[in-house]
Amino acid sequence: MQTKITKNSGFSNQNFYIGLDVHKKSWYVTILTDGLELKTFAHPPSAQQLAEFLNNNYPNGNYFSAYEAGFCGFAAHRQLVKLGIKNIVVNPADIPRMDKELAYQTDKSDSRSLARELRNRQLRGIYIFNPSDEEFRALFRYRIAIAKDIRRTCNRIKGFLFYRSIQLPVRFDNPNWSNSFLDWLENLQLEYVPARFVLCQMVANFRQLHLKKLEVEMQLRTGAKQKDVQLYKVLQSVPGIGPITAVALMSEIGDIGRFKHFKQFASYVGLVPRISQSGEKAHTGKMTYRSNNFLRPLLVESAWQSIRSDPAMLAYYKRACGKTISKKAIIKVARKLLSKIMFVMKQREPYQNNMK
Repeated sequence: MQTKITKNSGFSNQNFYIGLDVHKKSWYVTILTDGLELKTFAHPPSAQQLAEFLNNNYPNGNYFSAYEAGFCGFAAHRQLVKLGIKNIVVNPADIPRMDKELAYQTDKSDSRSLARELRNRQLRGIYIFNPSDEEFRALFRYRIAIAKDIRRTCNRIKGFLFYRSIQLPVRFDNPNWSNSFLDWLENLQLEYVPARFVLCQMVANFRQLHLKKLEVEMQLRTGAKQKDVQLYKVLQSVPGIGPITAVALMSEIGDIGRFKHFKQFASYVGLVPRISQSGEKAHTGKMTYRSNNFLRPLLVESAWQSIRSDPAMLAYYKRACGKTISKKAIIKVARKLLSKIMFVMKQREPYQNNMK
């Protein structure tokens, strides 16, 4: 049963700024007003109990809170908003901190800095996915986790064979692991029983993970079609974008309308360089460390595919290679590809070769 904050007496029209350092077993809470710090204390990890505390001690106030994005996701945010607390979730890297707070970082100092910067209006909340989109994104990220497990299993099998100087037949010496190759591994004659047992276990694990990956991908395709079949199709019209990358864009971006311009979109994905400027000197460095770690690698991979399928992208890549090395050039191609993706998503029209 939910407990909503009631406005009965006491602190009419006063603002209360609440910094929350959220952990599994407890929350550290700092409460500020416009003029002073009221209290800093440990609190049970419950939005409802926090609402009851504010209702009992500071009734009839305006409540604003913030916590860092992390393991708890948006569940606490939704509970706080439902209980009448205006909450935002912030990127930890966007919280201004004093040098003392960086050198002596505790739960108390973290909650205080959140409350202070919230009061100073220096915090900006990140985009909150609706529950349906959030679960669709979780399904895509589960597919990424399975793919990583498959690569680890492949590396273990390769290491197992290399350690024992077992040479692969020429027909199997390629990245694509066929059923016949897996059968060959399972029937491989080894001198010792433990070695044969370990190899069979690893091959069985690979088969299981591969089947699981296929099931998840099927669910992703079905979900994408149910979610927005038109967008799913027009995204695949862009050179280099296949079904899985289209699903990734749909799940990780959410509402494309939240990006007012392309620079903001490119910054979210992580396809912008670091810039250091002092006076008349300016240095452009490597890509920013801030990125969507699920989208940026896929966009770079898609850029390689696009230069193979789209003459215009190939010509752009060759021009970029004229002054720089290929690794930097492909980042430029990925950024150009991203601009086409943004246009397609906003206009909801298939990609045309004459698009700039």
